[in-house]
Parts: sequence; C-alpha cells; structure tokens
Amino acid sequence: MLDRIESPAREHAAGSLDPLFSPASIAVLGASADPLKIGGRPIKFLKAHGYGGTLLPVNPRGGEVQGLPALRSVAELPWGVDHAVVALPASAVLEAAQACADRGVKAMTVFSAGFAEVGPEGAAMQARLSALARESGMRIIGPNCMGVMNFRIGMIASFAFMVDLGLPRLGRTALVSQSGAFGGQALVMARRRGLPLGAWVTTGNECDVEMADCLAHFARDDETDVIMGYMEGCRSPDRLVHALALARERGKRVVMVKAGSSDVGRAAAQSHTGALAGNDRVFDSLFRQYGVHRADSIESFFDAAYAAGSGKRITEGRVGVFTVSGGVGVLMADVAEHEKLDMVPLPQPAQDELRAMLPLAAVRNPVDGTAQIWSDMALFRRFLRTMLREGRYEAVVFFLTAMPYSPPLQQPLAEIFADLRREFPEPALVLSMLAPQALQDELAEHGYLMIEDASRAIRALSALRALSRPSPGPADLASLPRVPHFPALEAANEHAAKEVLARVGIPVLPERTVADPDAACAAAWELGYPVALKVLSPDIVHKSEAGGVALDIADEAGLREAWAAMRERVAQAAPRARIDGMLLAPMAPDGVEMILGVQRDPVFGPVVMVGMGGIYAELLDDVSLRIAPVDAEGAMRMVRELKAFPLLDGARGRPRADLDALVRAIVRLSVFAHRHADRIASIDINPFRVFEAGRGAAALDAVLLTREPEDGGHA
Repeated sequence: MLDRIESPAREHAAGSLDPLFSPASIAVLGASADPLKIGGRPIKFLKAHGYGGTLLPVNPRGGEVQGLPALRSVAELPWGVDHAVVALPASAVLEAAQACADRGVKAMTVFSAGFAEVGPEGAAMQARLSALARESGMRIIGPNCMGVMNFRIGMIASFAFMVDLGLPRLGRTALVSQSGAFGGQALVMARRRGLPLGAWVTTGNECDVEMADCLAHFARDDETDVIMGYMEGCRSPDRLVHALALARERGKRVVMVKAGSSDVGRAAAQSHTGALAGNDRVFDSLFRQYGVHRADSIESFFDAAYAAGSGKRITEGRVGVFTVSGGVGVLMADVAEHEKLDMVPLPQPAQDELRAMLPLAAVRNPVDGTAQIWSDMALFRRFLRTMLREGRYEAVVFFLTAMPYSPPLQQPLAEIFADLRREFPEPALVLSMLAPQALQDELAEHGYLMIEDASRAIRALSALRALSRPSPGPADLASLPRVPHFPALEAANEHAAKEVLARVGIPVLPERTVADPDAACAAAWELGYPVALKVLSPDIVHKSEAGGVALDIADEAGLREAWAAMRERVAQAAPRARIDGMLLAPMAPDGVEMILGVQRDPVFGPVVMVGMGGIYAELLDDVSLRIAPVDAEGAMRMVRELKAFPLLDGARGRPRADLDALVRAIVRLSVFAHRHADRIASIDINPFRVFEAGRGAAALDAVLLTREPEDGGHA
C-alpha cells in the first residue's frame, strides 16, 4: 500500500469542498460486506456507478469487504486521503475523526446520528466535532446526514436506498438540502420528472460545512448552471449572503424552498415594525435582492429548476400558447395573466394565414387548432411553424392532451417537433401532453421541456422569467451617505428619537416640548396655528390608542381644552405611565402617510422596512424589506414593490409624491441602523408623511428602542 495517495486531480485549496465532491480517494469507516447495511451501501454504490478513484474500506476485522481489501484502522490509511465516509456509532465518531485529522484526511462525511438533534450530551459531542474541524482544517459534512453525490464521476458517498431505484439523468443542476429525508425524496422526484442532476448533498446537523458553503461551492463550479436549495434555517448569515452574491456574480440560477416561516420579532419592542417584519419576510427580501427564485411548493420547486436548466431566458414575458382544447387554452391564459406574463396576440397577417389554413381555429393567442388539426399532420406542421415564425415569442407551450399515445401520430409528432426545435432554437418550448415515455425522452433530448399539467407549464415559465431578470445585488457602499455615530444612543421619548433622526438626516418638523398649558400656548404662538399636541412618555408607545394625540387645534382656547382632555384620557388609559410633558408641533401639509422602520432580525441583524403607514400600517400589511444598508437604487426598488406605489406615483390625478425625499430617508435610516447594529432594537417612524413632489417629507412620530449588546433591550 502506498504511504500517500497520489491524486491525479488538481491540488485542493485549503478549506475548499473539492475533497468532498471530487475526491481521488475515499475511505469508508465502518465498511460492511453486507451491501444492505449503512456501512455497506456506499461501497456498493461507488462500485456500481463507476467511481474511478481509490476506494479504501476500513473495518477492524480486516479481510475483504465487497471484493476489496479492508484496512483494520484509520492509522493504516495512506497519508492524505481526500474523503472519509463515517458509518460508525456516534460514540465512536470523535475518536475516528481525530484519527482522520492526524492522518491528513481532507474531508469527512458523517452519517452517524446521535448528536445535537438528541439533546445536550449529543450537542456537546457535536461541538467537539466542530472544534476539531476548525483546528485541523478537515472539512466535515454532517453528522446526521445522508451524504454526498457527484454523479459526473460516479461518486455516491451515501447510504440512501433511493439510489437503488435509479439515478436521475446527468445534468448541470446541483441540489443542496438541509434535510436528509427531503434529499432522498428529491432524488426520486428528479428521476421521475426528468430533471437532470450533476450533484446532490444533504448537510444534516452542519457541525462544519453548512448549506451556504455548498451553495458557494456550486456557484464556483463550472459544471453547474442551476442550484436547488431546500433550507430550514441559516446558521451563518454572512456565509449565505456571500454564497448568493457569488452565484449572482457568476450567473448561476438559484431556486430555493425555505421552510419554517416564523413571526420572530412580532413581539419585539411592541413596534409596528416588529409586527410587520417577521423573520421569513427577511429571507424573501434577501432572495429577491440576489435573484433567487423562492418556490412556494415542492412541485413548483422542481418545475422552476427544470425550466432554469433549459438554459433559456425570458426577459419580457412574451408567451404563446397552442392548444387543441379551447377550455384549457382559456385556463392557461388565466394563469398567464395572474403570473403577469404577456400573452401578446399574433400579428394580424399571421392570424389571417392561420385562419386560411384552418377556418374554425381560434388564432389570436391562445391559438386553438381544435381537434380538426389531428387529421392532417402536414397542416399541423405548417400551422405550428407559422405560429413560431410570426409570433416571435420568448416561450411557447403546446397543449396536446393524450393524443400522442395514438400510435399513428407518434412518429409524425417526433419528426415535426424535432424539426421545429432545429428551426427555432431560441425560444423555450414546452410540451404539455400525455405520451409514451420513449416519445417524451426523445423530445426532451431535442430541448423540449416536458410538463404535462398546462397550468404548471405556465407557472414554470413565470419562474424562468424571474430567474432571467437582473437582480439588484448588494448595496453600492461607495454611494452611501455618512451619518454620525452616537457613542451613547438613548431616546427616551418621541422628541428624543426625532432629535437623533434629525442628526442622521431624516427630516422632522419644528416642534417644542412643553410642561404646562401656558408653555404650550407660547410655543403655539411661535410656531403658528393650527398645531398638534401629543403626550410625551417613555411608557406609551402608541399614543393615539392611549388618547394621547390631538390634531388641528386652531387657537389658544382649543389648545387649553385639548390639554386638559388629553391628561384625563391618558390617566385613564395608562395610569402608571410616566409623563415627560407634551409635544407641540405645527400641522404638516397633506401627503401620503408611510411607515419607515428598522427591526433587528435574529439572523441577519438590522432590517429596514417601508410600507403604507398611519393607523393602517398593520391592517394593510403592504411592506417591503431589505437587510441594512441599502443604497438609493435599492430603496427605490423597495418603494416600487409596494402594492400602494401608484398612490405615491400620482395615480388617478393625485399629485405625485416626493419620491426622492422618501428614498433619501430610507437610505439614511438603513445606514444609521447598520452603523449601530449592536445597539438598535427597533425604530418606528410612523407616520412618515411624504409631501407633494419637490416639497420633501417629514417624520411625524418616531420610536427608537435600543438594546444592550449582550443583556437585551431597553428604551
């Protein structure tokens, strides 16, 4: 036995995942002669699927394992094995891992369960495994995972029995799953749906290698075009953001299922922002920023990845539909409208040409050839060819029912669609039909997407359009404004919060704090009527609910009356609240009321939010979020994502709002939150009134809650 493995592969970079996915040598610890056991399956699979590297079974009994000589211990391994597969009891894993590290093993896959998923003792063992990975530089995937596969080289380092059912077709899509159970199901689904895969991995407990690391690996991989991810949580947000940025930079299409939405932060700080900026929405925002398509079901997850794997792009959303069923054509048009795809009609000369061929056909779009078209395959060919030539669609779906099962039609259909694909190589072409598997396989080889459900076919094209459009990516840090740093950040009440925001560059109205009615009247004379009066208290976050707001006070008599009535209402609503006085401000001009906010996300830190504000903030639930900081382009995208954006943009004769002022405020708020990420718990600016274009905006109310970096938050 050689003392060192001589690898024909390239030298692996320190810390890279190449030894996991492209190993020249694999040791199997706990190797079994029984191919049905967990320690036997990897050897069986590696031999059966043509793995060409060195395979080294390790079993304390020695002898022979599935026709291969077995080593008795890790100490007998040659120095520098690329990849060790561990199929041992949990109690034996740490010792084996240390032995592998001492022997220069570059990477490990640990199948063994019994770690952090079972309790404190298992968590302690897993922590020691993580420490070993950090100290030795040996990359470890798992524990409690189903393994790793690189189909291109026959590297099946897994015990998944699903491999016995058959592997998917070879392709340029990689699948990464945090769940082993889902990973196994996905393997079967990929084969059944005709989704070609190049690699597959489940990450398990992620003691070292995380999902984000695998995403980054495939982003760098020249043989991967599409990355599928099944995510349940994120351990290292910086790694995830880096991986998604790398995938975006390298033009990789990422399709993600994110399980486990939560309302973490809903209870935080009693704020509107905390209620609106749930953790799951932050992931939505991150995915949108980096061009990741988030699927809302397992079905759409596979359809989107399948469409993305075609390599086609849909930027404008111009889609044509050919059907032999008028009703299904209408259904497809309904789905296309919902997905905001453009079912642009065929040009009139093309419609006239098709109607001349088949007078009873519907020729606008959807194009319905009716059942008559099956009677003349030469006509069928001319009809489709004309539609493709004249429509200039980015994608076309052909709904053919189950007619392709008819034996006389199968060969003509195969020839017609092969010829059409050769003549029209650019558009994405989808066949929605029931047909013999051989015919489906033949047409798939010609580049057709095979999606039997017509509605699914349209939604897959919608996903492909989303994946084809440019994404904004990270903020342009060089363009961000400088904001002051506050060594001691405190904001006991609304006035103090506004003073901080004003120094940051967020506009506020001139206002005065007053202790008694006489001071209020003097301030009102200085500011000018009409005025607003609000209670100041560190204990009352939502003043209007406590009766602590009076608006449009026109004169001194009205002000004194409002003062007395407010003190009585607040005393009844919040008898224990500390009162710091009152806040007097001029009434603001009319405008659109927005909410600006920051919430500290438990994973990603400060998240900035914009939405429709005032008393309807939570009722309307129309918000857009980004991880701070954001630049001007990102802030404008946030505003345009709002359903209520037309209200800002001058819909139905309304004056156009000052979008520039709104964008500036979002950017400055995000930079402020980012700079004080360790101190800010939440910020609510509600309402933030945006005046008519050219007249600016102003924060009419504000709450700023701070936190101790380690001990929790305080106001």
